[in-house]
Amino acid sequence: MVAGFVLAGFLFCPGCGGPSVQTGSDVRAGYAWDTLRARLDHPIDEVYRAATDAVHQLDLEVMYRDHDGVAGEISTVDAQRENITIDLEAMPRGRTYLAVRVNVFGDKNKSEVIFERLMENLREGMSVAQR
Repeated sequence: MVAGFVLAGFLFCPGCGGPSVQTGSDVRAGYAWDTLRARLDHPIDEVYRAATDAVHQLDLEVMYRDHDGVAGEISTVDAQRENITIDLEAMPRGRTYLAVRVNVFGDKNKSEVIFERLMENLREGMSVAQR
């Protein structure tokens, strides 16, 4: 009987413990409880800038955005009128915690697209800074 509840949980809650997402060889993000989460080795200002660029590159409608040296948030709406929230939190040693959530029940594919675009922007920013 317990096995039935566990199996039902995985069938009816697809975002509750999914596998990790990897972009390139450098960063791994986890998708669980309808939210994509990652810890990035970049300061919050760089991640916020990369996230803002990603939102504009993907033509998402920005409803709200703000950040300081400790936290940040970008709230957008996509073409299907689904709410997308990107939350950032500063971590020690110049790292940033990132969370991407699409609507109430999540959307792993859309979260991954946003995350991958954000990571591309971070990599491009690093290569420009190294020149």
